[in-house]
Amino acid sequence: MSASHNTATRPASESPWISATSAYTPRKPDPRIRWFLDANECRPLPSVVAAIADEIAGTAAGSGAGLSRYPSFAALEAAIAARWGVEPARIVVTAGGDDAISRICAARLAPGASILVHEPAFEMFGVYARSRGAEVLGLRWLDGEAFPLEATIREIEGRESLGIATVVSPANPTGGVVGVDEAVAVADACARSGAAFLFDAAYGEFAEDDPTARLLGHGSAYIIRSFSKAYGLAGMRLGYAIAPSANRAAALRSCGMPYPSSTLAAVAGLAALADTSGVQAIVAAARSERVLLAERLRALGA
Repeated sequence: MSASHNTATRPASESPWISATSAYTPRKPDPRIRWFLDANECRPLPSVVAAIADEIAGTAAGSGAGLSRYPSFAALEAAIAARWGVEPARIVVTAGGDDAISRICAARLAPGASILVHEPAFEMFGVYARSRGAEVLGLRWLDGEAFPLEATIREIEGRESLGIATVVSPANPTGGVVGVDEAVAVADACARSGAAFLFDAAYGEFAEDDPTARLLGHGSAYIIRSFSKAYGLAGMRLGYAIAPSANRAAALRSCGMPYPSSTLAAVAGLAALADTSGVQAIVAAARSERVLLAERLRALGA
C-alpha cells in the first residue's frame, strides 16, 4: 500500500467544527477605566474572604490538607442540594456557568443537531454548540419586548433536530425576564419533543420572579446557576448545574474535568451559601443602584 493511499484514507486529525475565530476574547486591560460594568462583577462577601484566609492559614500551619490535596466538592454539592431541596447526586459543580453550558452541550448535542437561543444571546451557547457540530437557531428577543413564547414553542415542536432549547432569565445582555409559567411552558414543550431545556439563571438572584423552584421537578430541565454574580466570586470560577436526574448529572460529570475548580473555590462557595443575609444585602443594593444608573445614562442621552 502506497504512502499516498495511506494518507488519503487516514481519518481527519482535526475537528471540522472548531474555528479559532470563534474563541471568546476577554476584555483587554485598560488603565483609563476604573469601573468595569460589562462583566457584572461585584465584591465578595467579607465572610467569604475570611473563610478563604482561614483555609490558606490552615494550610500554612499544616493543620489540614488544604491546598496540598485535590479538591472535593461533595460538601458544596450537598449544601447546594439542601438549598434547593433535591438529592445531592443531581448537583454538578462546574468551573462557572460557562462550564455547565459546555457539559450540557456535550451531553445533549450530536453533530447535526440544533440549539435554540434568543438573540442577542450569550455567545458561549454558540461557541460550545458549534464545537459539537450543532446548528444555532436564533429567535429575536430584544430589550423591552415580551418573551416570544409562542414562537419558541413552535420552534421546539417543529424541529426534529432540536437537541437543546435555552432560556436565560434575567437575560444576558438585555435583562429580559421570563415568567414562571412561561418557563414551565417551554419545559413542557421540550418534554413533548424530547429536547433538553437549558434554563440559565446566572442572574437569578436579581430577578423578582425566579422559575428555578418550579423547574426542579421537570424531567427536561437543566438549571444553571453561578457564584460569579450575586456572590461576587467571578475570579474563583465556580458554578453548578442541577440536572433533571442523577443519571443525567452523571453524564455531565463525564463531559468535563474531574476537578472543575479549586479547593479555595469550594471553601468560598460554602461560605457564600451560608451568608444569606450578606447576599440579600448585595442584591438589594444592586437593584437600587441599577435604577439610578439607568436614569443617569438616559439623562446623558444613552
